[in-house]
Amino acid sequence: MDRKETYFFVTLLLLFSALTITPAKAQRIEPTGRETPVTATFDKSSAPSQIDIWKDESGGIDSDNDSLWGRNTWVCLSSSDPATGQCRTSVTGVQDGNTTIPIVFTEQRSHLTQVINLTGYHNISVSIANGCWSAGVIGGPYQVYAAMEKNCGGVQNNDESLLTVYVTSQEMQKLPFGGIWKAELKMSLMQWSPTIKLADWNAHITLNVTDTNNQQIYLPEFGEAAPRVDLNMRPLPGTGGNQTQMNGAVTIDMCLYDGYGSNSTSFTLKFDDQQQGTKERNNAYFSIYSDHGDVNQDSGRIDYYVRMQAPDGKYMSMIRGEDVVIPDIQTAHIRPVHLPGIPQAVLCIPAPLELSTKTIDINSKQAGHYTGHLIVNFTPQL
Repeated sequence: MDRKETYFFVTLLLLFSALTITPAKAQRIEPTGRETPVTATFDKSSAPSQIDIWKDESGGIDSDNDSLWGRNTWVCLSSSDPATGQCRTSVTGVQDGNTTIPIVFTEQRSHLTQVINLTGYHNISVSIANGCWSAGVIGGPYQVYAAMEKNCGGVQNNDESLLTVYVTSQEMQKLPFGGIWKAELKMSLMQWSPTIKLADWNAHITLNVTDTNNQQIYLPEFGEAAPRVDLNMRPLPGTGGNQTQMNGAVTIDMCLYDGYGSNSTSFTLKFDDQQQGTKERNNAYFSIYSDHGDVNQDSGRIDYYVRMQAPDGKYMSMIRGEDVVIPDIQTAHIRPVHLPGIPQAVLCIPAPLELSTKTIDINSKQAGHYTGHLIVNFTPQL
C-alpha cells in the first residue's frame, strides 16, 4: 500500500475590503507515452559525468483530482532479463531511493553486448501551492515503481509524479571498446488506483563511443614488437650459374583499427620514408640505403614499390607523401583481433601490403647491408 503523510496547518484570515484573491488555475495533462531518442557522442577517455534519458518527465497531472495520477509509477517489462531494462514489473507501496536498471547495449558492427546499469527514480510534486508546500517537488527520490502520496490537512495531495532516468560516467566506462552502442529501454507508466497500465515509455539510446587512444596500425606477425621487415633480395637464376640480377618482395599483414568499431566513414593513409642522400627519386619509389656505402650515389640505394590491398580486394600503388582515402569503411570486410589493453576482440579493416623491387643488376649496387624506414600515417574519419 502506498504511504501517506498528512500535514496540518492553521490559517489566520484577515479580511480587508480592498483585498482581491485570484483562485489558482486547475491543471490537467493526460498521461502519454514516450518514444524518446537519446544520442550522445564522446571519447572513452572523457565520458560525460551523466547522460539523462528522462529528466523530470511528467506521468500526467490533474489538480482537481490529485490522487488520480499523483501516485503514478513506472515498471519494467522484465524483472529477470536486462534486454530492455530490468526492474520490478509491478507497482508497490512507497520505497525511498534510486532504482538500478541493468540494460543490454549492443555494438552495431560487431554485435557484441555489454550490460550496464541505468539509474532511475521519481519525485512527487504539487501544481498549486498551499499551507503545507510551495508549488513544485515535495518528495523523493522514490523507487520508480513505488507509489507515494502526501496529504495537506486532508484537503490536497500531490498531483504529479516526475520520472528521471540517467546513466553515469562510471557505467559508460564499462563499454569495453569504441563503437556505436545501442540499447532499447522499455517501461510502462502505471496508475495506482485502479492499478492499470496507462502508456508505453520507450527510450532509444545510442552512444557513439570513440577510443582515440587505441587507434592503431596493427601488424599481427609482430605483436607489440617493433616491426623489422626483410625485402628478401635474392639473385635470379642465371645461365651456367652466372647470376647477374636480383629482386626482392615481401608481404606484410596489416589491419587498421579506428577505435570506433570500424564504423568510420573513411580512412586516410599516407606512406613515406626517411630519405638519405641528395639524389632525387621518383615519387613512386621508397628506398633502403647502404649502411656503410655512399648514399648519395644510385649504387648506394635500392628502390622498392609499395602496394596496398584495398577493402574491395584491388591493389593500390602508393605514392610517397600523398594521401590515400579509403571510402565506405562501414561496409568493408572486417576482421576480429585482440589488441593490447583492450579486454575484448575488436574489429579492424585488413589492408595487407606488398613491398617489391624491380629487377636490379647486382653489380650496379654497393655490396653490404641496406636499411630504410617505411612510415605509414593513419587517420580515420569518424
